[in-house]
Amino acid sequence: MPVSRNRFVVGVFGAAFLEESHPAFQTAFTLGSEIARRGWVTASGGYGGTMAAASRGAAEAGGHTIGVTCGTLHRAGRRANPWIREEIHRPTVRARLTTLVGLADACVALDGGIGTLTEIAFGAVQIQTGELSPRPLVLMGKVWDETFQTFFRSAGPHIKAADRALFSFVSSPTEAVAIIQKHFDRLAGPSH
Repeated sequence: MPVSRNRFVVGVFGAAFLEESHPAFQTAFTLGSEIARRGWVTASGGYGGTMAAASRGAAEAGGHTIGVTCGTLHRAGRRANPWIREEIHRPTVRARLTTLVGLADACVALDGGIGTLTEIAFGAVQIQTGELSPRPLVLMGKVWDETFQTFFRSAGPHIKAADRALFSFVSSPTEAVAIIQKHFDRLAGPSH
């Protein structure tokens, strides 16, 4: 765990626009709650949709939340959600992405679009190239399972087995948290 922090950080990626009534909102809320109950910090892009749901779940469970926001999106009228306790503001989307992925000791991606896909790919390439130490990249839900399985089949020999192994596919917050817990237990060592 980085010396600058005393708790593990879980990055949560997902759709920026998501109604509270959508089942995916509840899934993200539950994930945030589960992260907080374990004493981990929830980090996200800090805005609405999945980010707000996970932040709200974490905050209501007594957890700390970080939102990595940026000037580009502020100029477009977006503001940090009310459950963010610590805002890290960056000037650009690129700087925001670098900060968010680098901050996370583990990442979970829920259903989302191009932005979420970018976060997943950026995290994977940073681990693949050694710019970041190995950490869980947990992809939750049908969207990512179908997308990546199709990609792996189509890319064939261009994707090594070790690169495929960067990803874990799960269907629930409980499964995601279990994978992350195992990783954090290994990092914490035998005294944990």
